[in-house]
Amino acid sequence: MNRYEKLAILILSAALLAGSFILYKRHTRPFTEITIIEDGVKEELTIAQVEARLKESRRIDINRSTAEEITAIPGIGEVLAARIVEYRDSYGGFEFEEDLLKVEGIGPKKLEKIKEYIKL
Repeated sequence: MNRYEKLAILILSAALLAGSFILYKRHTRPFTEITIIEDGVKEELTIAQVEARLKESRRIDINRSTAEEITAIPGIGEVLAARIVEYRDSYGGFEFEEDLLKVEGIGPKKLEKIKEYIKL
């Protein structure tokens, strides 16, 4: 190869490398906003808002859920879920998260672990 052919290969290689880098950066940049359409309404949400909605949608309403649904909470088995439902039915539901401490089998440590999964 002569000098000009080597130079042409070098320039083409640099262009290929630069183009690959640009494509990589374009496809790996994080989203800053997400557009959702729900019930015909278009809404722009930030990533934090999307995460908050997802977290909220994963919460279980212990004042309305069945024992089976309550077992979806990590750390709550069938027996404890049945106790929660029994307490709720006997005393009219839970007003505060701390009211769960009155259920046999739920102590302060268990309550801390399940707080992020429940809603009232």
